[in-house]
Amino acid sequence: MGTFEWTLFLLAAVAGLGGLYMLYAAWKRPGRPFHVLGGWGLLLAAVIAGCVANADRGLAQVSVIVMVAACIYFAVPMMRGVALPVADARQRAGAAEMAIPSRHPVLSGLAGVWTFLLTGPVAGGIALFGAAGLFKLLRAVSVSVATAGASAIIAAVLIWAVVSVLLLIEPRAGRRSAFAGGALVLSLVAAFMPL
Repeated sequence: MGTFEWTLFLLAAVAGLGGLYMLYAAWKRPGRPFHVLGGWGLLLAAVIAGCVANADRGLAQVSVIVMVAACIYFAVPMMRGVALPVADARQRAGAAEMAIPSRHPVLSGLAGVWTFLLTGPVAGGIALFGAAGLFKLLRAVSVSVATAGASAIIAAVLIWAVVSVLLLIEPRAGRRSAFAGGALVLSLVAAFMPL
């Protein structure tokens, strides 16, 4: 990569991080369509710039940078327990009989740690084993090693993102754990099943 490609790659990484921040801001304070459009626009620009800078490897590199930044950003708050992104409507109304009961700090902290483990290492394992299964499948249909490897890296990042979001959407810890366990078993089968 020359100077132009490195500059473009760094701009792609900055655009990806900026897009991620704008989407987080839109999630934190709903009702801002500009943040949603701007966030997705920046992520699209990051993908295009990464591809121009270093082809499919540039896309994989930019995706990894964005995912690592997201993991670092969310790791500390999740260890303390996940807070609601917006004030609850019942709290805004001020109705005492509808107030949400407070949880014990230790239980809240343990729930946050468990959520972090599911959306971090467990979801990462699902993504890695699923990507390994995809790599084996691509190699079985005579795709080149470089193309199969780049596709697996991109797929791993996307799978990790999708699985983490789906696990966070599920409000019940039991079902969230069951979904994560089932997905982990399926990804292990995909990774180690002979073709």
